[in-house]
Amino acid sequence: MKVFLDINIILDFLLKRAPFDEDAIEIFKLLYKKDINGFVSAISYTQIGYFLQKFTGKPAAKGILRDLNRLLTTVTVDNRTIEEALDSDITDFEDAIQIASAFSVTGLHSVITRDKKDFKSSQILIQSPKEFLNAFKNYHE
Repeated sequence: MKVFLDINIILDFLLKRAPFDEDAIEIFKLLYKKDINGFVSAISYTQIGYFLQKFTGKPAAKGILRDLNRLLTTVTVDNRTIEEALDSDITDFEDAIQIASAFSVTGLHSVITRDKKDFKSSQILIQSPKEFLNAFKNYHE
């Protein structure tokens, strides 16, 4: 199953942002066990790197980003992605780029985010971490 992770889910996991980290940890367990395949937009690394450097320092941040890059598949952002984001009804441009990036993943199940309201006009299934985990659990029982 292919899922696209919004930045907030990754930061919840990496920065242990309670209470959101519990669901993020469960999602990352599924990623590490290869029960799901995770995708992330290339633009996500800049924000994730910024926060990691702030909380862990530059050397540690680079190591974490390297591990993240090995775990997740990075979706490129090109001219077409930017045009799709600009043409989108999504008001937050960064979120519009995230959705446009997600559209490029063939066979994508859903986008997992805690920021569902910003993605409401998307034609892709948008799930909160809890919604995704419940659906995954129900599907695999």
